[in-house]
Amino acid sequence: MNMNDDRANELLATKIAEAEARIEKLEVEIDAIGQPAASELKRRLEALKVEERALKRNLAEVREGKGAYESRMAKIETLMRHIEREESSVEHEAAFLSQSNPSTMIVAAEAGAKVVNAVTRGVKKIVGDHPFEKSSVFVNHSHETLVKQYGLKDDGEK
Repeated sequence: MNMNDDRANELLATKIAEAEARIEKLEVEIDAIGQPAASELKRRLEALKVEERALKRNLAEVREGKGAYESRMAKIETLMRHIEREESSVEHEAAFLSQSNPSTMIVAAEAGAKVVNAVTRGVKKIVGDHPFEKSSVFVNHSHETLVKQYGLKDDGEK
């Protein structure tokens, strides 16, 4: 290896670091899409991570001087081009899916949240802001309502 080879190795290491950053960004974007729409993209992203690790391993072997330099560099460049194409494809699909209509799971979760909010508002309207826990059924009742609702004997005393 000579000085040009070291420069090429550094250039490849920089490209690999950039690809790793793009993969991490894609992972965040795919997680935001949610399931089941993103399941295929997650599978493809995991494959990209495996290929990236292979790329790093091949570059480390080139730096250590293991194997034929030219053939190893050709493999690295081919794998790098493949990773860049696949990243671009996954990024395009993720952008498309993030603009699409929400999945049925999202719609169901939003509907459930609306029902819970409605029930909470209804309970507050009926009960007020008084907490349920540790409160007695006799709080805020008059003697007449206790007799009427709970069947207590009215012996004329209040």
